[in-house]
Amino acid sequence: MPRLILRVAPLGLALLACAPGDRVAGKTLERGRIYTSWLYGAEYGKLWARFTPEFQRVFGSAAELGAFAGRAVTQLGREQRTVDEHVAELKPEHVYSRTAAFTAARQPVVIEWTLTKDGAVSGLAVRPAEPDSATATEELEQRER
Repeated sequence: MPRLILRVAPLGLALLACAPGDRVAGKTLERGRIYTSWLYGAEYGKLWARFTPEFQRVFGSAAELGAFAGRAVTQLGREQRTVDEHVAELKPEHVYSRTAAFTAARQPVVIEWTLTKDGAVSGLAVRPAEPDSATATEELEQRER
């Protein structure tokens, strides 16, 4: 079932980490980074083309995706730094998860792409990071000072 952008509830599913050398994990990591850069760069047509038909129905069109996602990205501001990035398995799919600090967000935000085995996007969540991630970001900021 497709997931919507800006879901505030925690993922709530147990995810199993993939081994760093795993070829599938490497491809998922690469695709997640590309899709995130397209999201930040307002390349909604490219994203739309990678959405599964079920996920395309959630938004209706690339223009509607752009209107919705554009507001979300604008509210976050620019990504300042990546706090955490990993790939997890959610059989039969994989999840690319990126926790980052943004210029206009008071706490880190998680961007999660759920991908089918062929790399199509079947879900996208943008949500505030769990409190532990926020603590990790504060500690990181203090070390950088």
